[in-house]
Amino acid sequence: MILAGDIGGTKTLLALRVLAEPRVLWQQRYDSACVANFSELLTDFLHQAHQALAPQMPQGLPAIAAAGFGIAGPISGAVGAQQVKATNLPWTLDSAELSAQLGGIPVVFANDLVASGTAAIFAPAPAKVALNPFARVPSRAISGVSAGHVAVIAAGTGLGEALFYFDGTRHHPMPTEGGHSDFAPNSALESELWAYLRAKLDGHVSYERILCGKGFVDLYEFAKIQMLAVETAHMQARLANCPDKSAEITAQAVAGSDALSEIACRLFARIYGAEAGNLALKSLPMGGVFVAGAIAGHILPFMQREFMQGFLDKGRFAPLLKHIPVWVVSDPDLALKGAAQLAQARLV
Repeated sequence: MILAGDIGGTKTLLALRVLAEPRVLWQQRYDSACVANFSELLTDFLHQAHQALAPQMPQGLPAIAAAGFGIAGPISGAVGAQQVKATNLPWTLDSAELSAQLGGIPVVFANDLVASGTAAIFAPAPAKVALNPFARVPSRAISGVSAGHVAVIAAGTGLGEALFYFDGTRHHPMPTEGGHSDFAPNSALESELWAYLRAKLDGHVSYERILCGKGFVDLYEFAKIQMLAVETAHMQARLANCPDKSAEITAQAVAGSDALSEIACRLFARIYGAEAGNLALKSLPMGGVFVAGAIAGHILPFMQREFMQGFLDKGRFAPLLKHIPVWVVSDPDLALKGAAQLAQARLV
């Protein structure tokens, strides 16, 4: 078996998968903030999996051969001795310690965007939604994957970015912390947004401060303060009693039932496109830009209308970006699948 994990600030997904197959034997979701440390969570997962699977396998559970974890945070150290301090969690993970906990098997850590990108590059056509109508997909392909460098960007609890360098045969991941780079306004309204967030945060405004789950609430409040639309009594009441205000805002926007929510989502999608365009200018990903993370799927109508406007708002270099393929791949298990692929590769 392969043990795969997607460890993020909001949720942690763990799964046991059959070796060399896409079949999942057992999968479980945890609220990350409700667990003191990852070791406890892993112990509980293995116990739950054994309880559920043992009655179905009289010959006994197959052994876990390798483990791979996609983690939101910068990875340090070489494979076999990797460490990571999760960005939006008070967890520190050590691959050697987890290997010992799992009986000495190979354990590999990867930035969550590297894990997502590993799976996204090989995502089948039905799993991808094209955003760029002018794209020129490279005709040459290696193992069914378009040749050329690839960029991956994903808004979730935070904003992740990664690059995949193509050497002519295969893609090599290059993790980044680009989501923490400076937000650059592209209009008078966005300049007002920068000033609003600068005052609220009392300091640095990164793209991640906007392009994350919590960003919708800030964009909604900003639109209200700017009087871009009037807050309805109905929406005010819904937000006052809602545990997840961002989910409410995006749901109302997609339903077309609230003007402020729609403005917030339009701003989000356009700024998302602008930062994806920045990433594309820095890496020239002719193999494509993959937009991962659940948020893109939740606001897909706004992504389809606004994202490319931000992506192509690059002055003289708009023609360069105009033909780069851009896809949304909003599979919620994308990082989990990529982590499984990375673990599998350790056994080759």
